[in-house]
Amino acid sequence: MKKLFSVMILVSLNGAVTAGDQGYSLEETAAFHKEWNLDNWDEGGPLMRYVFLHMSEFWSHSLINRGGAVRELPLALQDEVAKFVTTTRDGEMTLADYVNQSTVNGALVLHRGRVVFETYPNMRKMDKHNYMSVSKGFTATLIAILEDRDLIDVNKNIDAYLPSLRNSGWEGVPVVDILDMASGIGCLEGDEDSYTNPDHCYYQFEASLGWVRPTAKTPNSTHDYVASLKSHRPSGEAFEYTSPDTFVLGWLAESVTGQSYADLLSTEIWQKMGAESDGIITAPRRGVPIAHGGISSNLRDMARFGLLFTPSGRQGANRVVSDTYLDKIQKGGRPEIFNKDRGDDVQKVDGEPALHNSYQWDFVMNDGDFFKGGYGGQGLYISPSRDLVVAFFGTFDENGDGHEMTRIARQLAKSGLFD
Repeated sequence: MKKLFSVMILVSLNGAVTAGDQGYSLEETAAFHKEWNLDNWDEGGPLMRYVFLHMSEFWSHSLINRGGAVRELPLALQDEVAKFVTTTRDGEMTLADYVNQSTVNGALVLHRGRVVFETYPNMRKMDKHNYMSVSKGFTATLIAILEDRDLIDVNKNIDAYLPSLRNSGWEGVPVVDILDMASGIGCLEGDEDSYTNPDHCYYQFEASLGWVRPTAKTPNSTHDYVASLKSHRPSGEAFEYTSPDTFVLGWLAESVTGQSYADLLSTEIWQKMGAESDGIITAPRRGVPIAHGGISSNLRDMARFGLLFTPSGRQGANRVVSDTYLDKIQKGGRPEIFNKDRGDDVQKVDGEPALHNSYQWDFVMNDGDFFKGGYGGQGLYISPSRDLVVAFFGTFDENGDGHEMTRIARQLAKSGLFD
């Protein structure tokens, strides 16, 4: 069988790896487009990787325009980072070896704003890779920016800002409960059935956005559909992951500013973080952005977003991330809802209990480190106290298996290399 990703790997003495290829051939590209459909594109293997690297070839999208000076990321590759011994389910191995034999497509470590490790085993450095749910961190950051300007009070109910949500499950739900994935809305995701069963509420949510195959019952308007959702428990009671929460937050940001979501990302975050290239956000139907998972960019620009939360990225007067927002992430979470209904099965990272979630970030550790992950193996791990960012892209293999970079990022943070 012909190899579907033709890549020549250049390995330097310090373990940095660069993809020195020309990408996919015309023959390979045509084969992937022939194979692709709305049922199989995210199921793993070479097709999933190709699609995640070429989202704009399959769906309409909006540009996230860059502008102004590019924030330079000086190259300061460190052997001790590449040679750090990780603990994985397959045993111990160096970071460089693990990344280059796993389903990681690209990985980057920033320390004090400098690149100390960078590798692209299954993509090119300039490729725009889909973030999936790492995109949610951008939505929460937009809300925090508007909150800092007193345009949003997160303690107010969402229907005070979005009257269309009155007489629905959203009525009376404080914005902060939506930020913390505790809206109580009974349209939950997370099990296989929610993504594949056309009778499931969540399936129809994504079908209305154009990301899975529509059915006869798929609504024409995502806004109307989300406004019809019912609650299944009081808000603020339990952390329950569901992307309609993120959709409502994006809708809120557009409503209070009168600007499109893509333009907000561009002017409030992308340009201010010094992105080196435009990003894109998938918007398959009527230009409605997939705020919960549609951003694509190169890996360095995703890492630049993470840098905004570290000392190196928070210098000067033109900060994007305020002290208030960072404090809410690290200290403002609610441990009592984070593990609600989980009993003794508390959420852990590499065997260590996480403290809480907050503002769409998946978990916060007791030292203030926090993380946002995305389906297929995307991740952004941020350690403000260590001035450290670990960013990575990935996709599943043919068996639906992924990598372990989330736990490895935690191992790196605790290694002592960055203290």
